[in-house]
Amino acid sequence: MPPGPVAGLPVSHAHPRLRPIGEDRIITSGRGKGWLGGLLLAPLAWLVLAPLIVTALIAFKPSGFLGDPGWGFDSIIAVYTDASLLGPAANSLIFATAAALLAMVLGTALAFLTERCALRAPAALRAAFVLPMAIPPFMLAMGWSLLLSPRTGSINMLLKTWFGLATPLFNISSMSGMIFVEALSLAPSAFIVIAPAMRAIDAALEEAAILNGGAVRRLRRVNLPLLRPALLGAFLYLFIVSLMVFDIPGTIGMPVGIELLSTRMYDMVNNAPTGLPDYGGISALSLMAILLLTGACLLYQRLMARAARFVTVTGKPARIRRIDLRGWTPVAWAGIAVYLLIAVVLPVATIAWTSLLPYPMPPGAAALAQLSRQQHQAVAADPMIATAAWHSLSIALIAACGATLLGLAAGWVAVRRGGMLGRGIDLLAFLPLALPGVLIGTSLANLYLAVPWMGMYGRVGIIAIAHLTVYLSFASRSLNAAIRQLHPDLEAASALCGASGSRTAWRILAPLAAPALAATFLWVFAHSLRELSAALLLQGRDNATLPTLLFGAWSQGQAGRAAAVGLWLLLILLALVLAGHLLARLAGRARAP
Repeated sequence: MPPGPVAGLPVSHAHPRLRPIGEDRIITSGRGKGWLGGLLLAPLAWLVLAPLIVTALIAFKPSGFLGDPGWGFDSIIAVYTDASLLGPAANSLIFATAAALLAMVLGTALAFLTERCALRAPAALRAAFVLPMAIPPFMLAMGWSLLLSPRTGSINMLLKTWFGLATPLFNISSMSGMIFVEALSLAPSAFIVIAPAMRAIDAALEEAAILNGGAVRRLRRVNLPLLRPALLGAFLYLFIVSLMVFDIPGTIGMPVGIELLSTRMYDMVNNAPTGLPDYGGISALSLMAILLLTGACLLYQRLMARAARFVTVTGKPARIRRIDLRGWTPVAWAGIAVYLLIAVVLPVATIAWTSLLPYPMPPGAAALAQLSRQQHQAVAADPMIATAAWHSLSIALIAACGATLLGLAAGWVAVRRGGMLGRGIDLLAFLPLALPGVLIGTSLANLYLAVPWMGMYGRVGIIAIAHLTVYLSFASRSLNAAIRQLHPDLEAASALCGASGSRTAWRILAPLAAPALAATFLWVFAHSLRELSAALLLQGRDNATLPTLLFGAWSQGQAGRAAAVGLWLLLILLALVLAGHLLARLAGRARAP
């Protein structure tokens, strides 16, 4: 439909609420969008800006508490002149960079095999490569600790028995071990970002490049330019996620003294010399991390905004050029099998095995004689587990509903309205990507200690707000993309028939975006169930969750109990991830022309 009034209606008879149609601008009146955008500013500012402002203010409080009198630079000076922080800062940068690069290598290899090679059942392979997302990172770390611990790891003990080794062959309790486990945890995310970009490369462009210069010219002039936004975007995203992550460093590195910024902040909350959390020092340290992560997030957003320069435009669907691996096909399948073995089968099987034993033991006749359901029965009979499960489900439900609704509203305003308000809403919804769980946890603790009349500190609600904030950026990005696929003419037709904005949203937007909404809801729900960092820093006597109980049992040496709790949590997450994957596929089909 060309720009201008609705086709078939003269200008003088056009509906008074209609205005010229733009490429991706809604044609109904802007008043509704402006009202919705203004309404969104309050919750987004409270969720995103308020914790940042309070964190900045507390960094200048001598006592570390916002309500106490006085201002000063004591915390700032103490943190930024503390030479002992150089080690954790360097470790965090090394850990994040190396884990992101290794995850990129794994994700790119998996995407290449699935999207560019003539292997059978590519849809099944895509589902298999997404499966590791069902394993919480701290459970992946638990599984590999049980396998490769230098003292009690099953593989090390078996190798010692078989070959008489004096020293363990592997040591997961090291920086390289942490990087290995983090890369396994991040590889599915890298695959999800890179695979669609590889699938979208048109074979006609590759064939033209080969005819004009061979395979090297094709790689340099076609493949790399088209993949560059996805590759750089994936690396930045993985780096941002890894820089302040706590799960794997806290499970593997903290017990053996490998300190990162995230584990240092955890110690400043729970093991401060005064017995009270050092919120002043934490806030000062958070400011440095937030500035670094915000810069990386803005660079990521700019990179994704310019990605349209690298798309191919044709009048028909792209033809994919698949490579026949011939004699290398068995090698490719062997590589896929090894990846799934180390990313899924071995850690999950080890956790299941440990949950049936009184204490960790390698497979053998002695262990078989000890197998029982005792750990599972104890978990089922423990009222604390039932309470924590209820808390986890309640938190996940609140966070998933809130993130999905806010993400939908923010995406609609950003896509349909545009302008300064639309860009501001979009930036606010995206900014939580720069606030990992450990930073959100400390920021919200500061905020709700400063407003005790709200009664949130130490309650389930504060963890739900933390999870809602952490996952808001994913929800807004996902639903922003879904809304862009819905042409505004549909909403224009509804307005022409006299439907209100709410009726249009209910009768048109919601049904068309239903698969994307359901997939986003399930993704946030599943990730909220497994989230540890924010819940650990915000936990009290009355708001324990399954991940915090699991981490506590593991930290206290109760590996069997932790494995039993983790196994049931893993089964729930596996079902949710598979359901989310199916809904995401349905959403893709709904958007297909």
